[in-house]
Amino acid sequence: MEQWDLYDKNRKALGKLHTRGVELEAGEYHTVVEIFTVNADGRLLLTQRDPLKTYPLLWEGTGGSVTAGETSLEGAQRELQEETGLFAPAEALAKIGGMRHETCFRDNYIWRSPHLIDIADLNLQLGEVCSARWTGPDELKNMNRLGLIVPSVWERILLYRKEIEELMGCRNVF
Repeated sequence: MEQWDLYDKNRKALGKLHTRGVELEAGEYHTVVEIFTVNADGRLLLTQRDPLKTYPLLWEGTGGSVTAGETSLEGAQRELQEETGLFAPAEALAKIGGMRHETCFRDNYIWRSPHLIDIADLNLQLGEVCSARWTGPDELKNMNRLGLIVPSVWERILLYRKEIEELMGCRNVF
């Protein structure tokens, strides 16, 4: 049973826990993290959503809900490791932004691996992720054009394009 810490609209802790799957009350928010991972060769990691999840089989960055007692950064480390098997040291994960949505605060992080990671070395989490791929800028744009990327994920890629392009070693491609 996954539990989340709850916050008000100003991100002040409410001192309440929430059980995943139960509808949140109005004015309650939890924290969600998203991590954009860049390989040492400058390609961006995309993971494919499990066919039983919303947006089935579409591609996205890594992420999920921060569990009770975790910081946003700890949640980002855990989600990356759970979904892909990759470990990013806390000091290597850079928070590039955050925003409030209807029921959550979403914190976005970026991490560039210092060494080349082969896709076959990933350990994908069953029920969450069914595939993964490293993508360059042209492939990423083409995947979006074909409707293969979760639309809100593409919006955040564009929002954080400067930071992502910098780690990918390119400019003005998205």
